[in-house]
Amino acid sequence: MTFSTWKTPSTWARRTLAVAASVGLVGCGGGSSGGGTAETPLNWTSPGGNATVAVHATAPFMQFAPSIDAAQMVGVSQGRELFVAEWQAAPGPRALLDGLGPLFNANACSACHAVDGRVAPYTAAGGTTPAVLFRIGNASGNEHPVFGAQLQHQSTEGLAEGWVTWSRQATTGALNHVVTLFDSTSDLSGYHLGARISPQLVGMGLLDLVSEAQILEYADADDRNGDGVSGRPHWVTEEGVTRIGRFGWKAINATLRTQNAGALHQDMGLTTPVNPVENCTPAQTVCATAASGGTPEVSEASLMAVVDFMTVLAVPDRRIADQKAFDQGARLFGSIGCVACHRPTLTTMTHPRFPSLSNQTLYAYTDLLLHDMGDGLSDGIQEKDAAPREWRTPPLWGLGIVEQKAGARFLHDGRATTLREAIEWHGGEAQSARDRFTGLGEGDKALLLQFLRGI
Repeated sequence: MTFSTWKTPSTWARRTLAVAASVGLVGCGGGSSGGGTAETPLNWTSPGGNATVAVHATAPFMQFAPSIDAAQMVGVSQGRELFVAEWQAAPGPRALLDGLGPLFNANACSACHAVDGRVAPYTAAGGTTPAVLFRIGNASGNEHPVFGAQLQHQSTEGLAEGWVTWSRQATTGALNHVVTLFDSTSDLSGYHLGARISPQLVGMGLLDLVSEAQILEYADADDRNGDGVSGRPHWVTEEGVTRIGRFGWKAINATLRTQNAGALHQDMGLTTPVNPVENCTPAQTVCATAASGGTPEVSEASLMAVVDFMTVLAVPDRRIADQKAFDQGARLFGSIGCVACHRPTLTTMTHPRFPSLSNQTLYAYTDLLLHDMGDGLSDGIQEKDAAPREWRTPPLWGLGIVEQKAGARFLHDGRATTLREAIEWHGGEAQSARDRFTGLGEGDKALLLQFLRGI
C-alpha cells in the first residue's frame, strides 16, 4: 500500500498498515484515479463468522445465526416475541406486555428497528417518526430539569412532552430541528436538542463479545503517535461496574443488557432491573399517578430473553457483484486512512451459552472508540463523559442494505441521504481521510462506495 501520495510513512502509516494487514491489504497499490494497479485477489472470510447468513430479500436484519443449536432457541424465541410485540398501558389484557409509558416514543422495539433496515426517521413534509429520538442536554452534561435527558413525544395519559419538525439549512445542509413543547410553562433555554436515528440491528451480540483489551489496542487519547487520530474509550459505570461503552451513537452503554434496558426505559417507558424507576423527572407527576405494569415492568427473565434474541441475530453476507472492483474499493478504503477509525476486524471472546459465537472474526469496521468529529457534527450535548463533538465509530456492515430502503438516512442525526454525503460530513480526526476521499478521481470514489455497499 502506497502512503507517500498522502503523507510520509510515519506512525500514522504504521497504524494503518497494522489494521490493513488484518484483511490482507498490505502491499496493495492505490492511486488517485483508476483504482490502482492489478493485484492478486484479496482473501476474505465470512463477515460475521459462524453468525453469517445469506441475505434474505425481505428480512435481512431479522435472521438468526445458523450455528445456534435448536435447544438454545427457547429464550431467543421469547425475546423475539417481546421485541415485535406492541406494548400497552397498564393494566392491560396481557400482563407480560403492559406498563407502556406513561411517557414514551414508541410502543414496540420494531417500530424503530425494521427487519429490512432502519425505519425512515423523517417525512417529506417536515415531520419526524419514532425512528429518530431527541436527546436534551448541554455541553456540561446536564439534563433538562423538567424533561430529563430525552424528549418523549407520546403519552398514555395526559400530555406528552412535545414534538419535533425539521428543515434543512440552505447554506450548510445540516438539519434544523424545531420543538413544540406541550407544557407552555417550560422551555429549552440553555439546552440543546440532539437527534439520534435508530441503528440497523447487525451483529450487536457479537460486538458485545469483543474484549476490552482489544478495544484498547487502538486507543490513543492524547495522540501520542502524532497520526491525528486520538480515539479513546468511553468508560461508563453501570450496575456498579465500570466498563467501556460500546453501544449507542456516543457509546453510552457498555453491554447489550444495559443497551436494551436503556431503550426500554427511555423509548418505551418500561422499568427493568437495570432501571427500576420510571423515566419521569421530579417535576413530572404523571409517573406517580399512572398505573404500573409491575415492579419492574420488564422482568429479569424477559430482559435477558431480549438480550438472547439480539445476541443471535445474524450478519448478512457480503453483496459482491464484481470481486475485483470490491477488492479495489477495499484497498482505497485502507489507503486513504478510513481504517484508522473503521477498524476492519475484531474478534469475539468465548460465549458461555452460545459457544458457536466464540472466537469469531468480525468485519464490522469499527474500533468502538470515541472520536472528535469536529464542529460540523457537534450538537452541543455531552452524554455521560462523551463530549458534544465526540462520536463512537459506527459499524459499517450492512450499510448497502440500509441504503436500499426508502427514506434511508446516515450519520447520527440522519442529515446525510447518501453514503457519499456521510463521508463528506466527516471532520475533526477524520478530516484528513475525508480530504483524501474528495481528492480521489470519480472512478475511485465509485469503487470505494461500491465496497461500502457490499460489506
